[in-house]
Amino acid sequence: MRNLFPRAGLSLSLAGAVAGGVMLGMFGLTQRAWALTAEQIAERLAQIPVFMILDAQGEHLKAVSQTDEAVQAPVVFLDGPTAAAVLAQVEEGGQEAQIEVVDLGSVYRELANSEGIAPLLYFPIRDEIEVAVAIEPEFQGVPLFIPRRGDSNAYLPFVQGDEVSLPMFFSRDDLQTYIDWVFEDNPAGAEEIVVEVVSLEWLLAAMAASEDSAADNQFSQVRLFPSTDVLEFIETIRERQAQPNP
Repeated sequence: MRNLFPRAGLSLSLAGAVAGGVMLGMFGLTQRAWALTAEQIAERLAQIPVFMILDAQGEHLKAVSQTDEAVQAPVVFLDGPTAAAVLAQVEEGGQEAQIEVVDLGSVYRELANSEGIAPLLYFPIRDEIEVAVAIEPEFQGVPLFIPRRGDSNAYLPFVQGDEVSLPMFFSRDDLQTYIDWVFEDNPAGAEEIVVEVVSLEWLLAAMAASEDSAADNQFSQVRLFPSTDVLEFIETIRERQAQPNP
């Protein structure tokens, strides 16, 4: 990728972001036979807020491939501060733009219904990338943190009423909060939990292409938990917007 722009002409350089240590994840969608349907996958993404940048014409910020200018990837920011920094860069260039908060399920659903290849370019949360690399030095992409039991290697489930799900967290701190809650009366048990990290890109690709019935059953139980920091950032934005102009 070289520049970010939509068809209406919004553009900025990726060089500064990459130099600052932001790691990018790319996931392309193609028409195929789904292991989980596109709608089933979108439902699992519906609770995950993401940020996109729109220009004055309502076009999303996009990246263009260095090798094929026909390939344009909508840019999805996993955290608000990064989106705000890029927005400021766009506005400094004299272009009108704004941040849109949308759920990732809607973005996925729209692209899954399109023809041909429709990739997404992700800006992960910088701090979570650093944590993921500490766990898995070769890690790339948008990190998801998963708790496993160290003795059996089984996943630590999330139980809500009669529903049992496989939790995956966009925030390592949120995962720790969950572990501490589960083992509130057994701190020693919490110490035995092992944290695994996988990429969102891998998860979506595996959900869409799996031919293993056991894996499909496990994928159907996945529950994604958004970062509480992101939710708090969104709430701050909404409170600011609700305040009357001076």
